[in-house]
Amino acid sequence: MLMYKVNPNTHQDYRSLLQKAVRRGNDDLVGKVVDHLYQVDDAAWLKRRTGVIIAEECWPLMAKWELPKKLGEQQAAIKDILSQVASSKKFKDAAGLGSLAYALSEGDSSVLTSSDEDCHIKLISAAIKEPKKYWGWAVSQCRNDSVTRLVTQAEKAYRKGGWPWDRAFIQATAYLAIKNGMPEMPIVHNVKARFPFWVALDKHTPQGKTALREAAKKTGLPWRQLNWVSFYCESGLVDDSISSQWWNREIEWRLGKIGLSLDTAESMWAEARPEFIKALRNEPARLEGIFGDSTPYSMDESGQLHFLSPKERQFYDHWQPDSIFSRSA
Repeated sequence: MLMYKVNPNTHQDYRSLLQKAVRRGNDDLVGKVVDHLYQVDDAAWLKRRTGVIIAEECWPLMAKWELPKKLGEQQAAIKDILSQVASSKKFKDAAGLGSLAYALSEGDSSVLTSSDEDCHIKLISAAIKEPKKYWGWAVSQCRNDSVTRLVTQAEKAYRKGGWPWDRAFIQATAYLAIKNGMPEMPIVHNVKARFPFWVALDKHTPQGKTALREAAKKTGLPWRQLNWVSFYCESGLVDDSISSQWWNREIEWRLGKIGLSLDTAESMWAEARPEFIKALRNEPARLEGIFGDSTPYSMDESGQLHFLSPKERQFYDHWQPDSIFSRSA
C-alpha cells in the first residue's frame, strides 16, 4: 500500500482550502486554488488527491474522471472535474461507508449495530484487507457501461495511493455503483456567498490545530471532543447534499465514540467557534489576500446568472450552512 507522510514544508492550508471550496460550492475559488497548487509545485499531490475528493464529496462523478496522459492537459482536467464536484449536490455515502469500514478493518467493531446494513460495512472492510480480490470482484459485477466506467476509474484512483481511509472511500464508491446503480445528478442552483476563508484552517492544518487548542483552553471544553466537533459542525459541512444514510451513520457513530450527540456537538461548537476564529489571528486574511473572492450571484432555472444587489450580498455574506442533517434532496 502506498502511503505518503505529510511534509512540513507543504502548503497544508492551500490543500485544505481546496476541499473546503469544493464542499461549499465555490467553483471559482476551486479553480484559483488548483492553479496556485501548480504554481507552488504541489501538482503530484493534486493528481493523487483529486480522485479522493470526488469519492468523498460526490462519488457518482468518479465516472467522469480520468487524468489525461498529456501533462499539458492535466491541470485543466483537474480544474474541470473539481469544479463539477463543487457545483453538484454532494453524495456523501462513499465517505461515510468507507470511514466505518476502515474503522472495522482496524478492529473497531463498535461501528456495527447488529442490523442488516452491517454486511455492507463488512464487505468494504474485507476489501481494504484484500484489495486485489475486491477489484477483481468489482469488475465482474458491472452490469452496464456507466457502472463499468465508474469502477474502472475508481480502481485507477485507488492505485494512485494515499491514506488508507481515503482509499476506502474509493472502494466504497465502486461498491455503491455496483449495488445501487448510477444515480441521477440533480440540478443545483448555487448561490455563491463570500467565502469564509477561516474554515480552511481546520484540524488538518498547523494553524487550525493551534487554534483548536487555544479555543479548548479558553472555553474549558475537552480538546479531543472539540477536534471532531469542529470537523462535523464546520469544516466538513457542504453547501447542498442528498440525504445520506452512511454519512449520517458515521457522524452518529463518531460523535457517540466521544460521548456526544449531534445537538450537544453543535452547542459546543457555537461556544468555541468565536474563540477559534480569534485564535487564527490574521491567517484567514492572508489566504483571502492570496486568492481574493468571487462576486456572489444566483442562478435561475434557465441557467441565467443574476448578480446580487448590495442588500442581498449583505445577507449572503453572513450565510453559513445549516445543521449537518438539514440538507436533503
